[in-house]
Amino acid sequence: MGEIEEIKKQALELEMQGKIRVAISKLLSALEIDESQYDIRVKLGELYYVLGEIEKSVEVLEGVVNEKPEFTLALYRLGISYFRAVKFLKAIEVFKRIMEIEPDLYMAYYWAGLSYYHIGDFKNSIECYKKLMEKCPDGKLGCYQMAVVYRAAGKYKEAIECLEKVLEKDPNVVSANYHLGICYLRLHNYDKAIDCFKKVLELDRNHVEALTKLKEITEDDQWYTFDVPPL
Repeated sequence: MGEIEEIKKQALELEMQGKIRVAISKLLSALEIDESQYDIRVKLGELYYVLGEIEKSVEVLEGVVNEKPEFTLALYRLGISYFRAVKFLKAIEVFKRIMEIEPDLYMAYYWAGLSYYHIGDFKNSIECYKKLMEKCPDGKLGCYQMAVVYRAAGKYKEAIECLEKVLEKDPNVVSANYHLGICYLRLHNYDKAIDCFKKVLELDRNHVEALTKLKEITEDDQWYTFDVPPL
């Protein structure tokens, strides 16, 4: 095993032990030997991200992408770092590049959709999640996120359809049950909303938002004492 490969192995072991800064030091020592090691530079950007040092992560990953514009892994990590840095337009630009280079990398559609959502572009966000579901039809992620966007856009019937598909696969998703309750509430279907919020509290007795909504609907502070199973 060469010197650089040995350093990479040591850095990985340190990362698994949670010794991120020491792992970074190891990777930097490898780059002193050969700075053209692009996989090491991407890993370095990833570890800076883990530490919350987003600007350093962006700096390292931008350097890789400038030299290797079609390096998908570097682009993907850069897009996520842009997102974390609240640079949503830059994130969208990067994820669109990934879609052109590697259209089957479905998580690019997830992050692009999330970026569009955060700038209030619900139309393009929904389109991204539709594409994600085409690429990964059995996954819940795209369907759930599309429901969240539909709800934000005030399209409650469409959101309900998506959330019910999620709950068909797993009826115990707390957030899906809560969002479903909110959608029924907005459509003034109070009975179904109550059922959804009760389900949330069966799964998470301390879910303050669901409890608050139930109190608002029923104007009753005591019902949950009897209807929610005890701890």
